[in-house]
Amino acid sequence: MGTGAQRRPRAPGTATVRVIRAEAPTSAPSRALYAEYMELVRSRLSDAFVPTEEIFATENDFTGEGSAWLIVYDGDHAVACGGLRPLAPGVGEIKRMFVTASARGGGHGRALLEELEARARAAGCARVLLYTTEVLREARALYRRAGYRVVGVEARDDRRDLWLDKRL
Repeated sequence: MGTGAQRRPRAPGTATVRVIRAEAPTSAPSRALYAEYMELVRSRLSDAFVPTEEIFATENDFTGEGSAWLIVYDGDHAVACGGLRPLAPGVGEIKRMFVTASARGGGHGRALLEELEARARAAGCARVLLYTTEVLREARALYRRAGYRVVGVEARDDRRDLWLDKRL
């Protein structure tokens, strides 16, 4: 297991474990999860939705100092991803958090969010921001349970996007 990886048994008597590890955002599992994430967003918004760098960042945003790109594996299957990038001194931003549909409800998103927050703290961040859209109900519920609060609302096209903030 690489640096920062975590193992957590799922249920007694099962052989699968959750592993969170740093990977390149250009890896095949990263790109497959991101493509599935974009499919979900389009299905909830419309086929006309076009992802922009302003909203989703670039793969390079997750490769510098104070940044991270993590993949969650359930056994051998990549089931979640998310990234951290620095925004300003003491402030990080969590981007591209996604859990594949078949793995939702298993604690993968919570574990990933906790690891990204830990890495933000280790990088000197006192707070983190998240940008999400109103139609991603599962993600919004996760963030609310984790202590994030809405600090801004933007009307974009036919949707409402939300800025969320958490003090670490």
